[in-house]
Amino acid sequence: MKTIFRTLLLVICLTPIGLSAGTPTLFDQFGHTELLKLELELSLDTMYAKVDTNEEYPAIFRYQDAHGKWVELPSEIRARGRYRRRVCDFPPLRIDFSKSDLRARGLAEHDDMKLVTHCQTGKKGKEAVLREYLAYKMYQELSDHALRAQLVEVTYKDTESNQELVKYGILLEDIDELAARKASVECDECFGLSTVEFQQENLRTHAMFQYMIGNVDWSIPMSRNLKILKPVDGGLNTVVPYDFDFSGIVNVGYAVPARDIGQHKVGERVYLGAELNSSELQSTIQLFKSRQGNFEAMVSDFDLLSRSDKREILEYLQSFYTALDNGTVCAEFTAKNCPTVPGK
Repeated sequence: MKTIFRTLLLVICLTPIGLSAGTPTLFDQFGHTELLKLELELSLDTMYAKVDTNEEYPAIFRYQDAHGKWVELPSEIRARGRYRRRVCDFPPLRIDFSKSDLRARGLAEHDDMKLVTHCQTGKKGKEAVLREYLAYKMYQELSDHALRAQLVEVTYKDTESNQELVKYGILLEDIDELAARKASVECDECFGLSTVEFQQENLRTHAMFQYMIGNVDWSIPMSRNLKILKPVDGGLNTVVPYDFDFSGIVNVGYAVPARDIGQHKVGERVYLGAELNSSELQSTIQLFKSRQGNFEAMVSDFDLLSRSDKREILEYLQSFYTALDNGTVCAEFTAKNCPTVPGK
């Protein structure tokens, strides 16, 4: 009872004063187009100098609204990510906005978001962003506990040299924004939780999705590359995944196989979820089969992706659906007694 009371009190404290629950957010302003035009004016020298720290520095954030007008907001940015900031040519960023500025614009106080950058230079960096964007969109097809992802074309304007760099990226809504929609709060200290403390359908869908895209870079006990949401009414927790760069769908050059769990090469599918009974497995399989056509159309219709990348992703997805059909995904779906499905 005390836990529920504390959670409710936290939600009340986090609710923006003077704004209703239906108040639009900054992220809501981006949904008018699949590819949003952005400008980020910043010092690239400062960005690289502070890449190993969480120290913020000023930047000007601009986006093109539904009428083609440029909207400008002051912001603070910093590098983020434990691994990518170390290996990327261009680090992923966290963008923080002023709550008072958002209020003045009639927006809710969800004041930060993540920017997945191109990481690597050249064609590989571009394709990796587009492929990871598809992974986010696929999970949205499966679960309503999914982060919204907005594909962006970012013009980075260096304040030192006045040079410009135009690259694709992905804006991710903050977990608190999703939590507010789901009447939940993020559980920052939810390490080592038992599976019985989660919504079981959510766990099954998440685990099967990670298996489908060939991603093993996640852990619920360690809260690695996922967030855990706790409903304010004291209900069961839910999992919200992010960061799919090590998956077979994305297949970045810096990814390495997780040999400690039996993965011999990146993209080799290894199931990391809980053991399922036959009924649970069949229910989950039916969900994924019902979305197969949507996934294939999503890839085929994605004009920004090269034909070779489309073909590669479609073949990779087909290998998953073949595994569903031929029994490779067996009745007791566990890493222990289910054969792995080869990667690319």
